[in-house]
Amino acid sequence: MNTNKELEYCNVAVWFDRSTLHAMMQALVEAGLNVAWKESQKQFRVTVYTQHGTSDLTLLRLNGAYKLDELDYCVRDMRLALVLYQFIEQAKGHAIVKMMNQDKIVVKNIRYGEAVRIVEIKGAEKKVIYEKACSVTMDQVIAALKRRDAEERIPVMRLELDYELATLYDAIQAKDTAQVKKSKDRLKQLRQEMLLLEA
Repeated sequence: MNTNKELEYCNVAVWFDRSTLHAMMQALVEAGLNVAWKESQKQFRVTVYTQHGTSDLTLLRLNGAYKLDELDYCVRDMRLALVLYQFIEQAKGHAIVKMMNQDKIVVKNIRYGEAVRIVEIKGAEKKVIYEKACSVTMDQVIAALKRRDAEERIPVMRLELDYELATLYDAIQAKDTAQVKKSKDRLKQLRQEMLLLEA
């Protein structure tokens, strides 16, 4: 492990289902980390023991899903950092990840599990390495701001996304081009709505 590296996770927003949560715990153990957890009706608390001390991850239980509660984490153990990153991607979560080295900082803005902007900061210099174009309209933003049920809608949308992805897979296997197009259009609509609700 390179002790000159440190990762900071900010504005973390990740929803897990039960199986993804178990997979994350297993990945932490397989990475060589000692893990303990405690579950109650309202939350699931994971304590990860590293050479640099302990890190606590608290997940709130809401409508059968788990939401990573703390917004900011400072991680010095690269094994924990990599598992966190992997599951933010896998669960299509959001985060700003800052990787600090001796001479530079690389900042990744992750939305729906993929980097939408990567910036490198070295001294007083700031360089945008990558930036993804946004395709959300002002009408969609206004409609999302008017909605007050985002906390309840997001877990339902995740189930809708899973169902539509399964439908798309079946259509591809059956070579049903009409259903493939229909499923892709529906997935685009759901993605747009999710972007607005979780923004």
